[in-house]
Amino acid sequence: MSLWAKKEEKNGIFFWLPLMVHLKDTMDVSRWLFEHWLSDSQRELCRKGLKGMGNREAVTPDLASDLASFLGGIHDLGKATPAFQTKKGFSNSKTLDDELKEKLERAGLSGISTVNLRYAGCSPHSLAGEYLLKKFGIGDDIGSIIGGHHGKPVDSLRDILNQSEYEANYFQSNDLRSSVRALWLAAQKETFEWALRENGFSDKDDLPKIPEPVQVIYEGLIIMADWIASNSDYFPLINIDREITENPENRLRMGISKWAGDTPLQTDSYPGKDQLFIDRFGFAPREFQKAVYETTESIRKPGIMILEAPMGEGKTEAALAVTELMMTKTGCSGLFFGLPTQATSNGMFSRIEEWLGSLAKYHDAFQSLRLSHGKAALNEDMNRLRKHADQVNTDGSHDENVYINEWFSGRKKAMLDDFVVGTVDGFLLLALKQKHLALRHLGFSKKVVIVDEVHAYDAYMQQYLEEAIRWMGVYGVPVILVSATLPPEKREAFIETYLRGTGMKKSDMRFPEVSANSYPLITYTDGQNVLVKDDFREGENKEIHIRKLDNDDLLETVSNLLAEGGVVGIVVNTVKRAQEIGKKCKDRFGSNTVEILHSSYIAADRVRKESDLINEIGKNGKRPEMKIVIGTQVIEQSLDIDFDVMVSDLCPVDLLLQRAGRLHRHDIDRPEKLKEPVLYVMGTNQEFKFARGSEMVYGKYFLIRTQHFLPDTIRVPSDIPVLIQEVYGDEDLKLDGSLKEKYEEAKRKQQIEIEEKKSKAQQFKIDHPNPNKTLIGWLREMDISETEETAAAQVRDIQETIEVIAVKKTGNGYGTFKDNVDVSGRISETRISKDLAGQTIRIPGHIIRKQGISHEIKWLEDYNRKSLSEWQKEPWLKGELGIIFDEDGTFDLNGTELKYDNEYGLREVKEVIDEKI
Repeated sequence: MSLWAKKEEKNGIFFWLPLMVHLKDTMDVSRWLFEHWLSDSQRELCRKGLKGMGNREAVTPDLASDLASFLGGIHDLGKATPAFQTKKGFSNSKTLDDELKEKLERAGLSGISTVNLRYAGCSPHSLAGEYLLKKFGIGDDIGSIIGGHHGKPVDSLRDILNQSEYEANYFQSNDLRSSVRALWLAAQKETFEWALRENGFSDKDDLPKIPEPVQVIYEGLIIMADWIASNSDYFPLINIDREITENPENRLRMGISKWAGDTPLQTDSYPGKDQLFIDRFGFAPREFQKAVYETTESIRKPGIMILEAPMGEGKTEAALAVTELMMTKTGCSGLFFGLPTQATSNGMFSRIEEWLGSLAKYHDAFQSLRLSHGKAALNEDMNRLRKHADQVNTDGSHDENVYINEWFSGRKKAMLDDFVVGTVDGFLLLALKQKHLALRHLGFSKKVVIVDEVHAYDAYMQQYLEEAIRWMGVYGVPVILVSATLPPEKREAFIETYLRGTGMKKSDMRFPEVSANSYPLITYTDGQNVLVKDDFREGENKEIHIRKLDNDDLLETVSNLLAEGGVVGIVVNTVKRAQEIGKKCKDRFGSNTVEILHSSYIAADRVRKESDLINEIGKNGKRPEMKIVIGTQVIEQSLDIDFDVMVSDLCPVDLLLQRAGRLHRHDIDRPEKLKEPVLYVMGTNQEFKFARGSEMVYGKYFLIRTQHFLPDTIRVPSDIPVLIQEVYGDEDLKLDGSLKEKYEEAKRKQQIEIEEKKSKAQQFKIDHPNPNKTLIGWLREMDISETEETAAAQVRDIQETIEVIAVKKTGNGYGTFKDNVDVSGRISETRISKDLAGQTIRIPGHIIRKQGISHEIKWLEDYNRKSLSEWQKEPWLKGELGIIFDEDGTFDLNGTELKYDNEYGLREVKEVIDEKI
């Protein structure tokens, strides 16, 4: 009781927390989290995973809960060492340090006040705890959990064994006969044996063996418990003169009551399909949605499900219905919904809020929800929900069923929340070696996972996606993948990797035959069986006529198409091309008729543009008499807008079909000339000479194959799977001479690029789950990204870019581009600084690469110190980089002249290069 774990000085008063009190706090919190916060599925995973019980079965049946408690009780064993006990406090006076050493002296540890441990820093307390456990004969499964409880397990067994060189750090003396050494050893062993006894283990041989995936869950749990128990608002420190806490029996109850906002939603029932869809979404289910519900209801052991259906079939609602059924069937207690972009995540957040509100009300629950991406703090829907946390009535009830739990704020804790909507990066990061990765695994292992638009992820991202799916397989977490359509080999790869996670060998897998024109399609697993649902009644097809269009004929064609009015969508492959075509269209048809949309707009401007488009040409929009919308790939990503006619650059067929999904999307009245859906395709070339920008973005191989198989008419939906299989299949094209050579060269380049992407992804990707391994080396050579966005760049293979806040010179100060009001003297106002924080834009990679990202960041940091130093005092702006465009919207970035306006977005004035989105 003389060893300390925490110390603090407040207003000249000294506080501390004895090590044994902190261990007891963490032990109690660990048990509480295991029994009340983990999902039923997680508890079952832990219980089934543990091996070797000694004589424990006679003591208590709940070995897994006792193990969680035991780990909490020994997590800081390494603090019972001279190396830790002589550590100076970060912000307290020397007097507090000296008083705590005096306690140790009086307890018999003579000489601790004056000992000088030259290599104390070589034995951090997490590693020290692992080393002591090894000396006590504890296996590396438990040892690596303790060694990794500060976020990173050791890289190799040698790191532990080498601690024998620093014996003085552990026992104050290298003399084996020293009485003080014996006292340290006795204290350490007694602490360890106390934790055993408190949790019903008679000796170390009663401790079970833990497979690696379960080690990850326990490590995440112990990190979380330690963070809660270390919060002095929940578990207060005590005055230096005292050695025990007040009301120790109430300490856990008081601490948990301050921390916990809600308990996990464990469902034991769900409504019938008609009632579920009416209650949750306000309409009766369509045929596809009924089939998804009935298929899920028939599954005994849910695993992975892939939903493929045309746009407009209600795949999102179907996936949410599946989630509700799977939560009940598996014991999961939450949801992660991952989407391609921040914009699509923002759009989905309000839909999930409504669904969760209905779900929570059905189960008489109160549930937290979180939006998770780099700009989530600026989302108004999420900020509105923050207020619900305080809306508790006098009878303990709540006016709303959904709220924001602030404890789960921050990149390391966000995925621990029960219901999370975010960019797909949140899921991909499960496979990236990063500090505190176990927390992300802890959060995901309790949720059903939905990943939307899985067709949009390239070979690099697929490596992380498949690894994350494999770990979900080992955890028994249901995964729902949603797409308009997938190439057969991608579909099979997702199923295979999930089943491998469950421990199944590929040789034992049996994939059912699926016809090339089976569509819609539900592919799913029930235990180790792979099944499909493809017997859908053939619905009405929409015929889309395909017409090749020369770039030079674009303006004349658009002019003819709009002779009677209408809405034209032009989707191109690069930002530069969108800006160039936008300029020509504005010159010819007038600025008010033309709208440009791409990724190089200030974030707030892009959100406004997307919102305006939905209000004009969305499902219930007030359609203008004539409109031309020119955009890049952002148009194909979940924007519910409707064009009367579409023009697209040539791109891979699945993406071309996604773009076509915005053509005649809804049943509305259209100009007579545009009654039939027509898709004009630009950029085809019989010599296979495609635009440089298109080849940079998509590669030549799939452009060739798409061009080759593109028919004059596409029947949607029946032709979709056939086209996908043709383009992504391995049937060789019948070509002669130079065309054959160009095709073969493109094929070789494509294969090389895929292999390079796979190889590159291995750099920071975690290994496959292995029940026979420990956490030692799990995060060896990990990624050290300090922000969520830089980590996301790792799993997306994004070219190096720099995000800045863009403001415009206004009078003697600066303001935003939207209103030209000088706000430079008002940034201390939260509303102003928060608004500025939303004015972000990315400097394109080709500009950054000119002098290198490090050089450009240094230049921007110097610029900010001179021009925007006041930002570092404001919470919303601290750490951000800003640039001030002049009154004309230009800025000289280290020799590169940039221009920005609300019409065209960001562009390079002197030299513009095609830039991949």
